[in-house]
Amino acid sequence: RYPEKDWLVGSSLPSDFNPTTIQKILNELSPESVRYMFEIFWESKKFEGLTDKVEPWYGTAYSIEKVSPSTIQAWMSSAPNENLHLPAPNVFIPTDLSIKNAQVKIKLPVSLRKSSYSKLWYKPDTVFFTPKAYVKINFDCPHAINSPETEVLTDLFTRLLMDYLNEYVGLSSLLIPSFVFHASAYCARVAGLRYHVRCTDSGFQVTLVGYNHKLRILLETIVDKIAKFEVKPDRFSVIK
Repeated sequence: RYPEKDWLVGSSLPSDFNPTTIQKILNELSPESVRYMFEIFWESKKFEGLTDKVEPWYGTAYSIEKVSPSTIQAWMSSAPNENLHLPAPNVFIPTDLSIKNAQVKIKLPVSLRKSSYSKLWYKPDTVFFTPKAYVKINFDCPHAINSPETEVLTDLFTRLLMDYLNEYVGLSSLLIPSFVFHASAYCARVAGLRYHVRCTDSGFQVTLVGYNHKLRILLETIVDKIAKFEVKPDRFSVIK
């Protein structure tokens, strides 16, 4: 598959886009050339008496059958299933990957804002020059570590919050200028964004990492969900 000089790195090397080869492969994906395998990994009474072979190592009963011409014809004449479609546009996919070059190289974070309830620190990337950001938000809650009980409650809160954010997901709608979309943790992940919530010595911390262009959308969504967070009894019984 790869020349000898690329044996160690072949699978990681970028390949050239070849639409002709792609189309050739797609043309071969037809009902006449398909090979399908139907597997059942649990015991089912439904197929008793319908198998004619036994796997020698585990004694699993199975059968091999040819696809009938009538079945192939039915596949070819069937209409597309309206439930099978491409996913909705992923709002988290970045479209601006420009590098924000710092005018002055600094070694330590600088304070951009300080108020009675918050502090904002920032350090530009002057080493790797990638269109990515690393955001940490510390929520200082003095009562979160007052006692062993409050520490346990804080830990439960962060676990339930992560569970809620992962679920948030397919259930919530966000109104973004010009369209409404259903966001999900999966959409953020495939777009190169990650987030995590954990306990700290002073409360809890939210961390976000990924391409900075759409990171703000994920950040605003998470903060909004934290503000509206409610414990669900069924999830509490699982997380505890």
